[in-house]
Amino acid sequence: MKGLPIGIQTFSEIINRNNVYIDKTELIFNLVSDMKYYFLSRPRRFGKSLLVSTLQSYFEGKKELFKGTKIEKLEQEWTEYPVVTLSFAKCKSDQIDVIVKFVSIVLSEQEVKFGLKNEMEFSDDGKKPDINLNTRLERIIKTAYQQSGRQVVLLIDEYDALMLNTITDIPTQDAVRVHMNNLFSPIKDLDPFLKFVFITGITKLSQMSIFSTLNNLTDISLLESYATICGFTEEELRTELKPHLDAFAKKFGCTTDEAVTKLKYRFDGYHFSESETGVFNPFSLLKALYEKKFENYWVRTSTPSSLIALLRQNNDLQICELENIYMSSGRFDMPIERVTDIVPFLYQSGYLTIKSYDPEFDQYIIGFPNQEVRYGFSESLIKNYIFQDIGYGNDIFRRSVVTSVKEDNPEFLLQNLQTFLRKIPYPNADAPEWYYQNLLYAILATCGFTVQSEIRTSAGRIDFALFSPKSIFLFEFKLNKTPEEALAQINEKDYADKFSFEGKKVWKIGVNFSSAERTIDGWKIA
Repeated sequence: MKGLPIGIQTFSEIINRNNVYIDKTELIFNLVSDMKYYFLSRPRRFGKSLLVSTLQSYFEGKKELFKGTKIEKLEQEWTEYPVVTLSFAKCKSDQIDVIVKFVSIVLSEQEVKFGLKNEMEFSDDGKKPDINLNTRLERIIKTAYQQSGRQVVLLIDEYDALMLNTITDIPTQDAVRVHMNNLFSPIKDLDPFLKFVFITGITKLSQMSIFSTLNNLTDISLLESYATICGFTEEELRTELKPHLDAFAKKFGCTTDEAVTKLKYRFDGYHFSESETGVFNPFSLLKALYEKKFENYWVRTSTPSSLIALLRQNNDLQICELENIYMSSGRFDMPIERVTDIVPFLYQSGYLTIKSYDPEFDQYIIGFPNQEVRYGFSESLIKNYIFQDIGYGNDIFRRSVVTSVKEDNPEFLLQNLQTFLRKIPYPNADAPEWYYQNLLYAILATCGFTVQSEIRTSAGRIDFALFSPKSIFLFEFKLNKTPEEALAQINEKDYADKFSFEGKKVWKIGVNFSSAERTIDGWKIA
């Protein structure tokens, strides 16, 4: 059984270590055979860097690495081209001097590769020359062209990493943008020297000023043809990862189909076009198959500090708005310079995904892709609302909440939630009803339960629902009113009827929040 390439982002290493490689080379062949300038947006740890590395090996003519892949038969020439690679993913600083130095180091690596180190670092008088970033990049590409006699392949990975580091520091971000705009400014004029240009990032760049001169990029981020170029499909799980899937199923004492269902619920559900074919988060899926556990792998390593900062700025964010959001294609093109709409950023970061598409109105419906992400976002939300240690991680509290749900005891559940909410340092005394709803959503989601808010029915919207193996808990919330009023609304609008075919007990729970006490001050259960 081949090893799993967890955390390995270099194509040659995966092949030389005899690890599993999910074959995306047919898509790569189609890509390089079509256009010349490309951009691809995908979340962190979704395989962008591996894709860039695979492109590098392909253009360097390393046919031996592609033995047994689809591109081995599709490509007939295997011409070797000089490849310039610029990756900005490793810089985590938000200090402008450190960022500029990092960009200089990235360029230096390419200068060394093409024999330009001494020329670039020192002049004849022994002093370091004042050479602009754009001049250095231009010289690298022209030198590579002159040395080989062939056009150059330019691969830029995580172009926006430096911008994301400074997303809430506008003056520093403006300074970074000036430097990055300067760096990339010569690309368009270098067209005669370039064979292929591929740029990746998290955020889309259609409105990014740093690429304002490069208006001939083909953005494949939402194209159905390349929707699965990063991430693993269910078919790939069942075929290319079959030995590991079988071992996973054996560990849990279930069939292969049951194992796939469990893995899909936790890690699948990403869609990057209107296509019905979704993909698994590759990092989480590989970790789960290797460890044979269900953990929240991706959210523990990929929640960017920029997201937490933006959540703190968006104090009016309502989770109920994130379950089914209607977005036009233009809304995806959020400029990173000024984030005024957090929803596109949540999509690009991997916390939301395309659920369906309405061609009549050219609108996408987006929401949480899977349980891992719902958990991760809820955990981020907890960090947003709770700025000090209030014992949320206390195992006793979490165990009590989980036990109360599993034992079908809504009374005990409400008692625990009431006690917990009293500990929270609320930002103000007039917090709206949805603020409390957000908190309960985040608490229960991070306890591992499936929760939904603002569920549509023919008579209205259910505030909140929690799904357990035995039962469904329906909540209606009121603020500074009475729990009797809340329960009456559930009954009057027959909310429970929506779940009559589930075959489960339905608990109807009316809850009232008190602004004065800043917690639940009463509930009614039926």
